Amino acid sequence: MATVASGKVEVDRCRTCGAAWFDPGEIRELTQGRLSGEEEAGSATDPSPPAKEEKGAALRLAWGEARGLPCPRCAEPLHPEDFQLTGAPVFRCAGCGGMLVSRRSANALSARFRFQRDHAQLYESLGASMAGEVRRRMNRRLGPDVAEVRPGQIPIPVLVPLSDGASPGARLPVAVYGILFLTVALSLLSWTGAGGVAGLEGRLALPSGTGFSGVPKIALLLTPFLNGGIVPLVVGCLFLFVLGDNVEDRLGRVPFLLFYLFCGAVAGAAHVVFGKTGMPAALGSAGAVAGVLGAYLVFFPDVPIEMYGMGRTTTVPAYLFACAWAVAVFLWGWGPGPLSNLLNPGPYSLAGHLAGFGTGAACAALWKTVLEESIRPA
Repeated sequence: MATVASGKVEVDRCRTCGAAWFDPGEIRELTQGRLSGEEEAGSATDPSPPAKEEKGAALRLAWGEARGLPCPRCAEPLHPEDFQLTGAPVFRCAGCGGMLVSRRSANALSARFRFQRDHAQLYESLGASMAGEVRRRMNRRLGPDVAEVRPGQIPIPVLVPLSDGASPGARLPVAVYGILFLTVALSLLSWTGAGGVAGLEGRLALPSGTGFSGVPKIALLLTPFLNGGIVPLVVGCLFLFVLGDNVEDRLGRVPFLLFYLFCGAVAGAAHVVFGKTGMPAALGSAGAVAGVLGAYLVFFPDVPIEMYGMGRTTTVPAYLFACAWAVAVFLWGWGPGPLSNLLNPGPYSLAGHLAGFGTGAACAALWKTVLEESIRPA
């Protein structure tokens, strides 16, 4: 490795292949233009960002290259990721936080962020124009007496159940409470770094659309218990707490636990195989609780559910709540945006959500038609 100076920062690069090693925070030298891709990693024939059709192939290749690739600082395994959804794969160490960037990716990042810096004023004016239009629409909707809509008054664009009208089950929902406890505990431990599980999200997050090359299969069972932020944790827990107890009462404790894990695994597999390439790696219980919602729709289609959505609270039948959830999934599942990155930095793709929901509904229908009908007295 040779040292390249960028002001007061020294970046390491390989003399042979041109790959660069950035310690935590040092990649800003590249993205903010203080260090060019060519200067940092040697010349390349094509410094432009990867074409759209090349992104999937580049990420799949990166997962194959990551096998047995250790961190040069702490010898921990390196894991590939799409750097800020640019299509340029980088290898990040979950231990020390450093980043290994190939010559091609470094040149692609340099070109991409140079374009953003050159057009920063245009982006700023466009953002101000869009924000002004949103404020005007909110003011018209809230009435003429509202002079201004402050940022804190804009409703959070999430859809969650608050309560349901189904009668409580005869048995305590032990499986639901156990899943809730494990989900909250693992998320908190991972965020705080306690218990030796620091960086667990980075190691188990499911990449979108890359296939299973380099993805540990155990991640399909563990990902539903980890979350990328407080909002997806709260939303997932609300879905499970409000809807899960009645589904568990219908299925039984052990079958419900197996059902929850199976829905989460199917949703994760669909995200990995059929998800849109370039989306963030998935974390959280969204796929598993989508299966719980599908089962709830089969078992209790007409039960009223009190829900929150876009700043309003209303009560609708379960089938209408499922329709509203499906609309929200279609609006949010096509790809990440600034708001989705803020609320849920590790979302499942549209394929993951629909696979979890379909699996839950199919399992509930099978349970209802085969098992329950077979034990019903004539």
